[in-house]
Amino acid sequence: MEVPPLDTSADVSYLLIAASKGDIATVRALLKSGANPNVTDTEKITPIMYAARKNQAEVIRELLTHGADINARDQGGWTALMFAAKKNNLDAVKVLLEKGADVKVRDPAGWSALGLAATSGYSEVVGLVIASGFDANIRASDGKTVLMYAAKSGDVPTITTILTHGADANLKDKLGTTALMIAAREGHTPAVIYLVEHGAKVDEEDEHEWTALTWAVEKNQAEVAKALLEHKADVNHKDSEGTPLLHMAVSNNAPEMAGLLLEHGANVKTRDQYGLTAYVYALKGQNPAMVELIKAAGGKY
Repeated sequence: MEVPPLDTSADVSYLLIAASKGDIATVRALLKSGANPNVTDTEKITPIMYAARKNQAEVIRELLTHGADINARDQGGWTALMFAAKKNNLDAVKVLLEKGADVKVRDPAGWSALGLAATSGYSEVVGLVIASGFDANIRASDGKTVLMYAAKSGDVPTITTILTHGADANLKDKLGTTALMIAAREGHTPAVIYLVEHGAKVDEEDEHEWTALTWAVEKNQAEVAKALLEHKADVNHKDSEGTPLLHMAVSNNAPEMAGLLLEHGANVKTRDQYGLTAYVYALKGQNPAMVELIKAAGGKY
């Protein structure tokens, strides 16, 4: 997903170099003398791509006037718009969208310009791309939406922009994962709170019947767990195998998380799929503090 470095080797044409530098006079002179606006370097990167990743909007306009292919792809499947979006180059993005760049293009890994901007937390670019007519709920091949990419970055302004443009906060990818689950497991508390307060279902389940709280407990994201619990997440939820959240916290040797769950009403006497209580797991873990915590809460064999 990294942008390739600028190739300044001898086989790169003067047009590519001039486009990258924003040398509009040289670009115009070369094009006027018959230079190919779609010439490529060894990685199939064209002048318009060089200009896009350096935010050279004037050069982009000039190249397009002389027949540059706005949707050309490099050897990695990236377009000029994708380069501009990944670098948060607003001027370049605006020109490319104005001139009709295809926002739906994806590289072999499934990345689009919108996805690249969202996962980096570039809210202005995201807004520009969606406003150009991109469906905020469109999915990648794995079922992920742009809101999910934004949730992974945890950038609330980007999440706000996407939801404002009609994104469904409760869509799931092919594994049943929601944007809220992603934000929770990544530890993005402000994003978690924002999503819940703007329509995300707090107890939605993935294919293994894991909720956002399950992910927070598994990843030991105590702050996120606290926020979810304060928004009425089910503290006694069990996954598809019958594992309670408290057992998970105890097995992970996370006394702070276990204490948090108990404070919010976790049933210390509940049993898992093997008929075992949290107290048994605490004893197995040989952590005196955890044993005392569970015992003090009423835990028994």
